[in-house]
Parts: sequence; C-alpha cells; structure tokens
Amino acid sequence: MKPLHPQSGPTAFAHVNLNRRAFLKGLLALVGGALASCVRSNQKTPLLPAPATQTPEAKSPTASPTASPSPYPTEAPALTSTPPPTETPSNTPSPTPTEMPWVYPNKPSKLGLHTVSPNGAFPFVRGITEAGGQIRLMKALGNFGVLREVKSVSPATVTVGRWPYVEAVDIWGEPAHAAERVMQQHMQAWQHERDVVDYWEVLNEVNPGNTEGHVWLARFYWAAMDIAEAQGYRLALFSYSAGVPEWADWSAIVETGIFARAAQGGHILALHEYDWPFLRLNWGGSLPGQPAYDPERGILAGRYRHLYRDFLIPRGEVIPLAITECGLDPGITGATPSFAWQRQWLNELAWYDSKLVEDDYVIGAAIFTLGGGADFYYYDYEALLPNLREYILRLKDL
Repeated sequence: MKPLHPQSGPTAFAHVNLNRRAFLKGLLALVGGALASCVRSNQKTPLLPAPATQTPEAKSPTASPTASPSPYPTEAPALTSTPPPTETPSNTPSPTPTEMPWVYPNKPSKLGLHTVSPNGAFPFVRGITEAGGQIRLMKALGNFGVLREVKSVSPATVTVGRWPYVEAVDIWGEPAHAAERVMQQHMQAWQHERDVVDYWEVLNEVNPGNTEGHVWLARFYWAAMDIAEAQGYRLALFSYSAGVPEWADWSAIVETGIFARAAQGGHILALHEYDWPFLRLNWGGSLPGQPAYDPERGILAGRYRHLYRDFLIPRGEVIPLAITECGLDPGITGATPSFAWQRQWLNELAWYDSKLVEDDYVIGAAIFTLGGGADFYYYDYEALLPNLREYILRLKDL
C-alpha cells in the first residue's frame, strides 16, 4: 500500500515508483474517505459447517486475470442481516447465487493481522493466546507499539514492521549507494523497536517494470542486508505487490544469488497477495513464459509457489516467506468499492489458509488491514474479528 500521508513525516528522497494496482488502491482510499461518513456495516461472516473439501476446477495453462470468466458467482451470498446503508436498494430482485464451498485447512491457521492503527489487535491476539491458539504473523505500519504488546503475550508471533515515509526508490545509479541512503533514513526510525520487530520491510510494492530493474533491485537489497546485519537488523525483502514480478524476472533475480545471501543472514521474503472478488479466482494458471504447468499454483493468490517450486526449492535456496499483505481488493480489477466483501471474506481467507499451511516455508499471511481511518476505511475488518477468532481457535489443535 502507498503511504497514508506521503507529505507528512521526514522528507523522503525516493521517487514513488509504484504499479497500476498501487494507484488503484490509492484511488480506493479516496473513495473510502467518502464512505467514512456513512454508518459502518455490522455484518459478520457466518461460520458455516464444514462440508467435504471442494476446490475450484483448474483453469487452462494460459489463464490470466482477464482471460477466463469466473467459475464463481460475482454476487456474494446474502446474509440475514440488513445490507449496509452504503448500498443502494434495487427494485429488481437479485437471483440467489450458489453458496461458496467452505474449505478448512488441515493444520493450525497461518492467518495474521496487518495494522495501521492498533484498535482491537492486541486484545484479539491476547484472547487467542489465552485460549490456547497462536497468531503466526503480525505486521504494523508505522505504529509499532502494538508489536511490543503482542510480543509480551505471544513471543513466538513473528513481527514485521514498515516505516511508511520511505517506501520506494528510483531505479538508477549504483544500487549500493541508494541502499545506503534508504537504510540511513529507516534505521533512525527503527532503533526504538529493534527488540520487538523481527523483520523490517524497506520498500513497498516497487515495480521496476523490466527485468533489468528487478536485477537492480536485487542488488539494492544485497547492499541493504549488509548494512542491516552490521546494525543487528533483519529484513523482509522485496515486498512486491500482487502480480509482480513475472516468471522471467524471478529467474533473473534468483541468478543474482540474492536468496542464498538472504539465507546466510537470516532474512526473509515479503510478498503481497490479493484478488477480487474471490481469492481463488485465478488459481490454477501458469505465468507468461513459464515452461511447465502446475495446477496447484495461483496467478495472484498463491503466486509465490511459482518462485519456490521452479527456483528456490530446486536450488536449495528456500528462505521463509511472509505474506505481509493479503485480502480481497477491488483495485485488482478496478471494481467499484462496496461492502459485499464482508459476506465472503472469511470463506475466502479459509480457502487461502488451506493453501498456506501446505507450504512449510510460509510463516503466515497478514490480512490487510485494521485501522487507518478514512484512508483505508474500505479494507477495515475490525467488525469481523470475532468471526476470525472463532475460526482460528477452531483449528488450534489440528
């Protein structure tokens, strides 16, 4: 995500070089500001009985986010509660869609929280911990105090921090010089939380746009790791957005040796994964230029498997992966924001969770986001935390 207030805080030298999705999400933030004056929806995703596990039919190897029609309804199942006031009633009755399949993981959940403002995050983690469960991953954007609280009750929770005032870099010049400038600014903000933040994100959703740029970025992170280790920090690398980079870009990035270097220093990989209107929508497709087809990967959600299965696992260069942002994002397709996502939210996350637990190298996935006010009002799932709590505790003894 883009900074909440890019004009506030220290002046950043970096030029924001983000992709189309980041622009769309920024646009949605403006729409969310208008929605903030409306009454917040009190709908909650119902926890449904678990039918037999059912997965979507795989698309063809040439599937892409826009090439194939969705096998799922584009309208979410209606709840018994009253629709939020932001939706305009229609005089035309809508057909009742087929209920989405409810898929449970066969292991404890890897779903975690992303926070802009802490709000109910700490009571949620404390309640889960006291009930015998665990939150695997917790990320804080700017407001790091909640991570100190979380560590006080759940030391095993992996914590990730991102300082929002330097999040991009111009892809030019010597990568090591750029890394030195960026890291100098970051470490001034990091020093007070170094004991409670396990990994730090340096950049956010930077997309160089070509293979040479991605290689430059890998060299930037190589230099950043050297600087971080000298000061006792560990990094969460890349933080690419949904759909970035392409398969050929990953191939070139891997050839730099960046992942073998990261493994030596104890660093991890950070990625963001979204889709709309369902996380499983683009599951089962290959990426452009990919020589092999594997139906157990995703084009957007689950895209990380292309990197790990084609490159890191065969090369013996696996490093832990944190999905530091995930969820349902209409910005993927440019859809008009609505609150319909609340109706299928937990169902979709449960399906995504069932894939995450299959991969031991995945630390967890931080659901975007709690807090943020009008900037991220549309994405705020505070009212759905009771449902998420019940879901995580249901899986805790598996």
